[in-house]
Amino acid sequence: MTFSNPLQDPWLKVQMALCRRRLWNPFMEQLRQPQAVQDGVLKKILQTQASTVFGKTHRFKLLRGYQEFRLEVPIHTYEDLRLPIEDQEELKEARLNKEQPQTYALTSGTTGHPKLIPVLNGTREALSRYQWLSTYAQYRAIPAIFNGKMMVIAGAEVEGYLETGTSYGSMSGMLTAALPSVLQQKLFLPHELHEVGDYQRKYFYLAAWALAEPNLSVVATANPSTFLKLLDMGRQHFPQLVEMLASQPTESKEDHAPLPHLSKQRLNQLLALVGHEDRMTVPELWPHLKAVVTWTGGSCGMLVPMLQARLAPQTAIVEMGYLSSECVGSVNVDPSNNRCVPLIQEYVYEFVSQTDWEADRPHTVTLDQLVEGQKYYVVVTTPHGLYRYFMNDLVEVTGRFHHTPTIAFVQKGKGVTNITGEKLYEYHVMEAMEAIQKIYRILVNFYVMLADPLARQYTLFVEHAPLDAFVGYQFEKALAKSNVEFQAKRDSGRLEPIRVVYLEPGTGDAYRAHSVQQGLRDSQFKVVKLQYTKDCSFDFMKHKRNPF
Repeated sequence: MTFSNPLQDPWLKVQMALCRRRLWNPFMEQLRQPQAVQDGVLKKILQTQASTVFGKTHRFKLLRGYQEFRLEVPIHTYEDLRLPIEDQEELKEARLNKEQPQTYALTSGTTGHPKLIPVLNGTREALSRYQWLSTYAQYRAIPAIFNGKMMVIAGAEVEGYLETGTSYGSMSGMLTAALPSVLQQKLFLPHELHEVGDYQRKYFYLAAWALAEPNLSVVATANPSTFLKLLDMGRQHFPQLVEMLASQPTESKEDHAPLPHLSKQRLNQLLALVGHEDRMTVPELWPHLKAVVTWTGGSCGMLVPMLQARLAPQTAIVEMGYLSSECVGSVNVDPSNNRCVPLIQEYVYEFVSQTDWEADRPHTVTLDQLVEGQKYYVVVTTPHGLYRYFMNDLVEVTGRFHHTPTIAFVQKGKGVTNITGEKLYEYHVMEAMEAIQKIYRILVNFYVMLADPLARQYTLFVEHAPLDAFVGYQFEKALAKSNVEFQAKRDSGRLEPIRVVYLEPGTGDAYRAHSVQQGLRDSQFKVVKLQYTKDCSFDFMKHKRNPF
């Protein structure tokens, strides 16, 4: 059974024409002279923030261009800026920002204490410009992408309040709030779902709302695992969900969350699928789904084939761009080929080559000095008070769009281990797992490798039925292809053989739930494939699969 697709919104066409003239075309011109634009952004930041405590300390009024700025201001981490951020909020003094923050983006910190990223009025305007550019790029590349409803799975814009009364929330929620108004009316998930505390129940209600909507044309969520989890929840509890939807309650009894109303036609379609869950596919449920907008790089990239297998061939998977709570790092200007450029008109970008940073030579280069195919750590200066801020993110230069480098996220810097000089990276592990899946013709939904320096050993935890005794050897062989130092350390006996532990079904979900309980926001959840044992609080051995 299919449903008629609503005609394209004529107001959307008008809005996209205005966006092309006011934002898109000027941005395309800026991409032809990126370094000149960057110089202008830096000049404006220095002028605006010169009267702050930070600006006076670092002589912003006297600095003439990037080279003087680089020499005067050291590279910072959040911990370097935590005190002035907190002092400005408590004392209402212009420590980092001339303007007092309106709210804060809350994200996890490396010390266990959360980070509060200032959000100014200009920050919201920058988020809005990013969303307009993204919307227009998707509109022109994917026909009918916005003809139906939009399911945006994100955090809450406001999650709580500081003792000072200032709010804080998730960047994903703020980005959702920054969507063009013409798209806001296409959203259908209720805000009350953010208040459902139980991890499993929240996905149960998300599945209910998704099933009730036949005219879904685009899904947006930072992590592919979120949409996959929703699909699995819908299939697992399909009879129960349909029964609940058929009774047409106004809200759930347990959580008082609002429940969707659905048409008789949609209800009949769902009822016909009860007992025939093998026919409950994405194309059957949402025949007008044009795109899933999500992260495709880093550890998220491993899930893309699994997601693609669930979708119709004509449904596009669109890279969301390099996003963080600190800044919007890139915008996808070519969704057909997923080419993303830095937002050169909003932030000042610097880069340190992977080799230089890891050799403790933090020599920064600018956009015009980037080399295609090389990997770099990102340093940003923002209009909201982050100066030469080290993102601890590794990106790769993938090409050029006009004269501006295109970048793709590779991994977080923390996805690096070094027991005895091998310097193993998360993407090495991901490439090795891809090789294992090809060799054994399997699909692995969840895995993590932990480094134990005391035992001089890596343990690979895999959620899969046991394979043969050569898996560890094959995995090491694949690692050695991309990391010669790993092979040298194994050959010398400085590293013990990789231990492989098979995990019970559902361990990945248990790990995710554990991470959320530990304070990580669900919408920000990413599996760090490579960690040190001391940094992982989840006990994988409790989930070891019984070999019998």
